[in-house]
Amino acid sequence: MKLSCKRIDFTYTPGEEIFTFPDDSGLPFIFDVEEELTGDPAAMDAVGKMLDEAEKLAEKAKAAIKAALADEDSPYHSLVTYFMQFHRDEVPPEIAAELFPGTDPSKLSFAEMVDFLKLKRFGSLVDDEMNQQVFIMDLSFNPEITDELLVIYFDLNQEIFCITHES
Repeated sequence: MKLSCKRIDFTYTPGEEIFTFPDDSGLPFIFDVEEELTGDPAAMDAVGKMLDEAEKLAEKAKAAIKAALADEDSPYHSLVTYFMQFHRDEVPPEIAAELFPGTDPSKLSFAEMVDFLKLKRFGSLVDDEMNQQVFIMDLSFNPEITDELLVIYFDLNQEIFCITHES
């Protein structure tokens, strides 16, 4: 089957998981879709539409992270604050310099650090708790240096419903 997507010409096999690296897909990030969804044409239409919007969704995710940093009452405030603090203050200075090129990492605010996050992976799966299709986005400062991720979950309406920290 062919993915209904404007940005790439991509063929997949219904019922088989999609997991592709940038060199194979032509996308600037890892792209994956759970096998349960690849057999569902409506789900795959949603995947194509969301994939066309991946960078816009990444910017929406960054705005949500900045909002969580600014709002101490946000359920994600401590999580994103810890993530930023770890990368700025707890990694060796030479690593921090590689994560935030052209800056003095010690002088970066956490909100400024958000702009350095990059989209590492974008995909879709069926959320077990909600029993519905969701989209998942991994953001990282530099996946070649750190395996720490902020993971953003979107619903079918492109609304963020969860932010987690994973490694």
